[in-house]
Amino acid sequence: MNSIMKFVALLLLMLSAGAGIAAEDRAFFWRVDSASATVYLLGSIHFADQSFYPLRANIERAFDEAEHLVLEIDFDAAAAQQYADLLSRKGMYAGDETIRDNVSAKTWQQLQQQLPRLGITTQLIEKQKPGVLVLTLTSVQVMKMGYLPELGIDQHFLQKARSHNKDIISLETIEQQLDAFLDIQDGDLLLQEALYSLGEADSMMTEMITYWKNGDTRAMQKLLFEDSLHEYPRFARIYDRLFYERNRRMVGKIKSFLGGKGRYFVVVGAGHLIGDRGIIVMLEQAGYQVERL
Repeated sequence: MNSIMKFVALLLLMLSAGAGIAAEDRAFFWRVDSASATVYLLGSIHFADQSFYPLRANIERAFDEAEHLVLEIDFDAAAAQQYADLLSRKGMYAGDETIRDNVSAKTWQQLQQQLPRLGITTQLIEKQKPGVLVLTLTSVQVMKMGYLPELGIDQHFLQKARSHNKDIISLETIEQQLDAFLDIQDGDLLLQEALYSLGEADSMMTEMITYWKNGDTRAMQKLLFEDSLHEYPRFARIYDRLFYERNRRMVGKIKSFLGGKGRYFVVVGAGHLIGDRGIIVMLEQAGYQVERL
């Protein structure tokens, strides 16, 4: 798989929506306890279909026991409006400037070739900055494959939490998450390679989902982080900004939950949990005993 496509795949693992786990799957699911609190940690993928359900019984039981649902973002109507406002203000070019003015002629030509296949017009995306455009194109491609964000695990538990009046907590703000993607450097390279690699989306999703359902954190770590950084060392700074800084911020909040009382059911992109700079290792390094469920 092309390394930039792996990077795009990683974006699908890091956003606030996620896919479900079939009942017999190993899943990316952990528990950590303190003297007065319990935190469940569930990793997710951004898009899913009906075949991912029902969820494993112990996952549903853990959610039922928890008083608090913790998501990267509680994406309610107000958050959706805030996202739209921020995207318009920070993720789009102003005035007459467009994406064509900010990428090479080669990248622009590739974009024009891919848009008809995805059913997207130039007018729809020409004002989007590279980081936003990569997410747009990748999302459309994955939805054409039949994976939908509304079937994601975050949405599954968010709807249940609202119907049961559970407390809902956000680990990040809309602006924090959007700024992370807008800060991506070398947008022309990212967009050019993502466009070149969109044809590999089928195999990419199959590989990711297989590793995830098997609970193979090592294979997922190699696929998404190690291979890409080996081939593109320049992405180290991007990864730190986009993923590892966010992991540190999330761990700070999770530690505050463990310092209090109650049961917390935390759902974040699976990529946040794995690897030597992931949330699980960071909690272990802080002295917590983390159990794989």
